[in-house]
Amino acid sequence: ASMHFSSRSRARILVVDDDERNLFSMEKVLEDIAEVVCAESGEAALKLMLQYDFAVVLLDVLMPGMDGYEAAGFIRARERSRTVPIIFLTALNKDDAHMLRGYAMGAVDYVFKPVDATILRSKVAVFVELFNKTQEIRLKAEQEQRLLEENFRVRTEKFLAEQALRRSEERQSIIIRSLPLVLYAGEPGQELGAPRFISDTVATICGFTAEQFMKSANLWSSRIHPDDRYRVLREFSRLGETGSLAIEYRWRCADDNYRVFLDQAVLIRDELGAPKEVCGTLLDVTERRRLEQQLMQAQKLDAIEKLTGGIAHDFNNMLTVVIGTLDRLRQSLAGDPQVLRRVELALEGAHRCTDLTRRLLAFGRRQSLQSATVDLNSVIEGIADLARQVIGEEIEFVIELSPEPCPAHIDPVQIESALLNLVVNARDAMPNGGRLAVAASPALASKVRQLEGTLDSSADYVALTVSDTGVGIPPEIIDRVFDPFFTTKSPGQGSGLGLSIIYGFIKQSGGHIQIESEVGRGTTATIFLPRAAPSEGASADEPSEQSSPLARPGEVVLAVEDDAAVREIASGILRDLGYHVLEAADGPSAIEVLQRVGAIDLLFTDLAMPGGLSGRELAVRARELRPGLKVLVTSAHTDQLLDGADGDSAVLLLNKPYRAHELARAVRAAIDRA
Repeated sequence: ASMHFSSRSRARILVVDDDERNLFSMEKVLEDIAEVVCAESGEAALKLMLQYDFAVVLLDVLMPGMDGYEAAGFIRARERSRTVPIIFLTALNKDDAHMLRGYAMGAVDYVFKPVDATILRSKVAVFVELFNKTQEIRLKAEQEQRLLEENFRVRTEKFLAEQALRRSEERQSIIIRSLPLVLYAGEPGQELGAPRFISDTVATICGFTAEQFMKSANLWSSRIHPDDRYRVLREFSRLGETGSLAIEYRWRCADDNYRVFLDQAVLIRDELGAPKEVCGTLLDVTERRRLEQQLMQAQKLDAIEKLTGGIAHDFNNMLTVVIGTLDRLRQSLAGDPQVLRRVELALEGAHRCTDLTRRLLAFGRRQSLQSATVDLNSVIEGIADLARQVIGEEIEFVIELSPEPCPAHIDPVQIESALLNLVVNARDAMPNGGRLAVAASPALASKVRQLEGTLDSSADYVALTVSDTGVGIPPEIIDRVFDPFFTTKSPGQGSGLGLSIIYGFIKQSGGHIQIESEVGRGTTATIFLPRAAPSEGASADEPSEQSSPLARPGEVVLAVEDDAAVREIASGILRDLGYHVLEAADGPSAIEVLQRVGAIDLLFTDLAMPGGLSGRELAVRARELRPGLKVLVTSAHTDQLLDGADGDSAVLLLNKPYRAHELARAVRAAIDRA
C-alpha cells in the first residue's frame, strides 16, 4: 500500500547503488535533509517506488542487472512516478554521449563520483524543498476542497430542510384553509381579548377578517349570545385552574345571524410553570347541531307515534264493545224515553273517546284517510266564512288565491280542519290585532330545495300558507311546537295536540309542514303537498247515515275475532240483523270451520290476531279454499288496513270502533259486491 505525504511526515529520498559503501556515505550526508531510503538494485528501487512517494531519486548509472538508464525508463513510464526528479550518479568522465542519454531518459542532473558532499546536499535540498512546497500546496488545496464540499453539503441540507419546511407549511395552510376550523392564540388572563394570532379562515366562518379581530379587544366577547356570555367568560376565567376547556356557544356573525361554535382551548405554560399563552380552535357546529336536533326530534316523534298507535288500538277495541253494547240497548229501549236518553248520553261520550283515538292516530300517521283530489283554492274558500267569525273584527283577514289551480290528493275534511287550526293559532298570537293572511300557491322551487331530504325536489308541490303579524315563536321552543301536549297557553285554553295532529296528517299525506317565525314580527306556517294530476277527480262527499239493512234468509257470516268481548258484540249485532253467525277465536280455528261447514256467505275477520295466522293471511287461505268467498276485514289499528287487500275486489274494510248501523251496511255491501 502506498504511503502519502502529510504535515507530520518527512520527505523521502531514494538512493539506488549496488555499492553498500556508497549507500552508507550518502545516507549520512543526506539524513538531516530528509528520510533516506536505500536500494541496491533497479528492481528493488521499482518496488520501493510502489510503496512510497519520493522527493528525489539518486540513481547509479552502472549496476549489474537493470542499470540506471533502464530503471529511469520504468520510473518515467509509470503515471505515479513520472514527475519524480532523477539525479544520476556516475563514476565516468563527463562524456557528452552518456550525459545526453541520461537526460533523454528523464534525468534532471548528474553527480559524479567520488561524490562531493556539499554539491550533493545542495542539489538534493533544492528538490526536497520543492517537494515539500508542492505537498503543502496540495494539502491546502485538498483542505480547501474539503471545506468547499462540506460547505456545499451543509448548504444543500439547509436548502432541502427549508424546502421541506415550506412544503410542510403549505400543506398545513391548505389543510387549515379547507377546514371549517379557526386557529387562535392569545394572551393568558385576558379572557377573550384581542388575539395575538387568528387564522384567515375566520372570515369564511363568521364574516370578520383576522385583522379586525386582532385590532379589537372586545369584538369576540361582545357578539356572544347574551344567554351564553356569562358561561363562556366564566370558563375562560377558570382556564388557569383547569388548564383546558371545551365549550359550545352561539355567536352573532357579520350577517347578524347566530351560529354555534365549539371552542376548545388549552393554557400553555413556560419552563417555570407561569401562564405563557392560550391556544385554541373554533369549529362551526351549527349544521351538526341542527341535524342532531332533527334526529332527536324524529326519534322522539317515532316513539310517541308507536305509543299513541298502541293506545289507540286498545281504545278502539274497548270502544267497539262499549258502542256496540249501547247500540243494542238503544234499540231495545225505544219505549223508555228516560233510559233511552241516558244511553244516548253514554253513546255521545263514547263517540268523544272515538274522536280522541282518531286524534292520536292522526299524530301517529295511522288514521285511515278518505283522500280525494281537491283544489287548495276551494279549501280556503270553504273555511273563509267560518274563519272570519273565529278571528273577529280586530284582525285584518286576507285571502290570497292562486291564479292557477293547486290540486292535491288529500282528505278534504282533514285539510280544512288543519287550516282552521292554523288560523286559530294565528289569531291567538295577535291579542292586540294585526294581519292574518291565508294563501294558496304552487310551491316555490327554492322552498322545496330548502327542504331537501324531506321532500322529493324533483316533484311538483302546492302550498297552503298562513301568516300572521303576532308575537312570534322564540327560537328555543320552535323545534317543540309539533310535540304532543306542548303548549304555551294557559291551562284549559289548549291541549297542545293541534299542531302535532296536523304534523301527523300532513306527513301521512306525503307532505311537509314548515314553521318560520321571528319574535315580535310574526309567524308563517306553510303546508307543502304533492301536486295531484287534474284527472284524479274531485272531492267525494261523506256518505250519510242510513238505516241498518237486514240479512236475507239463510245468509251465513263467519266472525273471527281474538277479543272475546268484541266477538260477542259483533256476533250479537249480526244475529239481531238476521244473520246466522259462526264464531272463531283465531285463524286456525276459522280454517277448521271453513273446511267443516257448508255454505258461508261472508268472512268477517279482524286483522291483528295471535296464533300464527293474521287476518290478511286468513283471507288469502279462505279464498283458496272457497274461491269467490266475500271478505270484510276490520282493525283497531287502521294503518294495518289494506286498500282492497292487495287489490282483491271482494274484500271490504271497516274501521274500529264501529256503530251497529255501520257494521250492518258494511256486511250488506260486502255480501252484495260483485
